[in-house]
Amino acid sequence: MGSLKRDIKKSSALLVNMFKLMNKELDYSIESVEHIETVLTEEFENGTPKPKGLFSSNLGFKLFSISSYIGEVVIKNTNASKWVTDDKDSAGEFNMKIVSANGTEMYPAHRVMNRIQNGEEDNLYHYTAIAVKNYMSFEGEIPVDFLEPELERKPWWKFW
Repeated sequence: MGSLKRDIKKSSALLVNMFKLMNKELDYSIESVEHIETVLTEEFENGTPKPKGLFSSNLGFKLFSISSYIGEVVIKNTNASKWVTDDKDSAGEFNMKIVSANGTEMYPAHRVMNRIQNGEEDNLYHYTAIAVKNYMSFEGEIPVDFLEPELERKPWWKFW
């Protein structure tokens, strides 16, 4: 069984490579999200991928990759944010969230789905920029246990 956090890292890296093939650089900066926004505008019409377009196949994986990349941008551009995932959740790819040490939570996959359904009014660049600059920012001393990896807990009855 794979780890969702590992899948997030791999998927965002694959998205970077995919965009590189389109001569668009994704460098985990807030500004790079504009490239994603442009591609979504070009490739979707009324919430539906254009036939024979970039998103006409493997749609779920590609949207997961975009969600992963958005989250990674937020984490890399804030002081104390981390992924919180649940590998046992059947909708874990959709419910993955980023938590800031200030207590704010955000759900990148929810926003990506809203962007697809509602169009540019749910702009991913604006969402990411505001999240980094306002909501997910944290000043001060990071709590000691905040950034430590979460340990996988076995049921009390398992001895192996």
